[in-house]
Amino acid sequence: MFSKESSLVHSYKHGFNGFSAFLTEAEADSIAKLPGVVKVFRSKKLSLHTTRSWDFLDSFSGGPHIQLNSSSGSDVIVGVLDTGVWPESKSFDDAGMGPVPKRWKGVCDNSKITNHSHTIHCNKKIVGARSYGHSDVGSRYQNARDEEGHGTHTASTIAGSLVKDATFLTTLGKGVARGGHPSARLAIYRVCTPECEGDNILAAFDDAIHDGVDILSLSLGLGTTGYDGDSISIGAFHAMQKGIFVSCSAGNGGPGFQTIENSAPWILTVGASTIDRKFSVDITLGNSKTIQGIAMNPRRADISTLILGGDASSRSDRIGQASLCAGRFLDGKKVKGKIVLCKYSPGVASSLVIQRHLKELGASGVILGIENTTEAVSFLDLAGAAVTGSALDEINAYLKNSRNTTATISPAHTIIQTTPAPIIADFSSRGPDITNDGILKPDLVAPGVDILAAWSPEQPINYYGKPMYTDFNIISGTSMACPHASAAAAFVKSRHPSWSPAAIKSALMTTGTKENKKKKFSLFDRLFEASPFVMGAGQIDPVAALSPGLVYDISPDEYTKFLCTMNYTRDQLELMTGKNLSCAPLDSYLDLNYPSIAVPIAQFGGPNSTKAVVNRKVTNVGAGKSVYNISVEAPAGVTVAVFPPQLRFKSVFQVLSFQIQFTVDSSKFPQTVLWGYGTLTWKSEKHSVRSVFILGLN
Repeated sequence: MFSKESSLVHSYKHGFNGFSAFLTEAEADSIAKLPGVVKVFRSKKLSLHTTRSWDFLDSFSGGPHIQLNSSSGSDVIVGVLDTGVWPESKSFDDAGMGPVPKRWKGVCDNSKITNHSHTIHCNKKIVGARSYGHSDVGSRYQNARDEEGHGTHTASTIAGSLVKDATFLTTLGKGVARGGHPSARLAIYRVCTPECEGDNILAAFDDAIHDGVDILSLSLGLGTTGYDGDSISIGAFHAMQKGIFVSCSAGNGGPGFQTIENSAPWILTVGASTIDRKFSVDITLGNSKTIQGIAMNPRRADISTLILGGDASSRSDRIGQASLCAGRFLDGKKVKGKIVLCKYSPGVASSLVIQRHLKELGASGVILGIENTTEAVSFLDLAGAAVTGSALDEINAYLKNSRNTTATISPAHTIIQTTPAPIIADFSSRGPDITNDGILKPDLVAPGVDILAAWSPEQPINYYGKPMYTDFNIISGTSMACPHASAAAAFVKSRHPSWSPAAIKSALMTTGTKENKKKKFSLFDRLFEASPFVMGAGQIDPVAALSPGLVYDISPDEYTKFLCTMNYTRDQLELMTGKNLSCAPLDSYLDLNYPSIAVPIAQFGGPNSTKAVVNRKVTNVGAGKSVYNISVEAPAGVTVAVFPPQLRFKSVFQVLSFQIQFTVDSSKFPQTVLWGYGTLTWKSEKHSVRSVFILGLN
């Protein structure tokens, strides 16, 4: 069947039937025509979505979500598909852990290594480690040992053991580093070696299903694509069928809308938010005023002349590029020995490029004026800080109104309990989902900005032109948010081992919150209250998720019917489900029993129609006998009727259905308002089960 140039790479047999191989175009076309072949598609490269956070999440519920000395939940196994792991990190110490669960079938694979010093010795914390790759080119290790740091960071965020005095750059973020569920086990699947190939990801899903994981965490993505063309979506569907919960990062395409990734409804899609900690840098001006900047800046810039980048332009700068401190447009003689204020435009030059260029010109420091930032910029080549808003205005006013302007820049120091927090990360991808705008994504947000966690010594950071090796690193991305949600899911799974992936997801979503209950801060996107396309159901609350009261459960068959409603062919269904099925669609794809609701304008029949109907059902997982009454928050011009308005449960696990009718008065909304949103909350004496809805208006 194959030519000499072709070769088999992976054979999938546990979660689904198939294989990956190097093929010519002619061979791929020929195989696609064979009886029983559902689809042949090219393997695609995916991208990585790159300790205060758990304490911050605990503040939402007013107390710790775990007993740190408890072994509760030690039978939960979380699989991490990423760049591997550095097993010698203190975060993976297994002291005090009990035996590995007998059901575990995974392995610690060192079969390809030739240097025994590279061996990964699994323990009671890291119970399995596998690696996948087409070749060893560009990779030092032929097992699951991490060369990038990203996988070590995400794994330790999920289930890292307690490490005292963890810090970055000696002082920043110093404290106890821990994962969200320290008693959980980790199974490592190194799928990025260094490229994250789609066929490797499918192979890892297949092995993880066989090995016996409970949760799968993936901080990587392909971009916006259909479900049946995405290896994560396909693999996650098969994992869901086997009762495995899958959590993925939403992508770093924000602040633009329609940038969401990993949007399949059987995946928990996680956006990123800030925590109540920042790394503050004091900028003292010559008029004795001290301005607070934000940065990971370990060095001081002593008193120096402060200038605008635009005032140090070279003769070649005819379009004002010097103000951005871009390349050859700066005059080195005007910059040398000075602190330079630069307008920051990432599309022109990154902060790292600006630092290195100014350092070469002999500048003593740099201040980046940024329109908006939610994360600390690293200044590891030149002393510096980022400023925004009123801080930037004050520095500009000082430069405009003073002579002989000077400044000093201090090393960064850590401040906690900062306000407001949380705020949606600027980079966090937004909905609506272009694959299906009837599913609201992201599902929720979790801490993903300036997260301190374990790191691989194989990936040193640049420290003033020299490599610096560090046991912990601070990085940002929805890659960091995803493992927080994965840990929360593991926490819920440990208390409710029989719950389905959809039930766990529902518990996390319906207990998500827009505000910190203790400090009364709303969740904001820049200066505005965050919309569901930005925050989904809100900030994750692991403690509240343990007792949601009601859950919106979804069976694998219901997901299949959802695909039928999207007009999937029989072949597409077989690819997704692994089964040869006839379609039996839902009455409407809006009727997938999702914990949130999205009704596009088309479902109202267009701008002149006003009504849409959605059906849902809830399972009682709280008190045996309980009564829930509906409470609705809706924008002016939207009427929401729920039938029945009261649900009476007689027993645990009883299922009751209800119908929601949305009526929109389009005259109440200007043409520029495209969406309106609100909440439906079922309330009993003990529980509030909150669902977010969003409606197309124009």
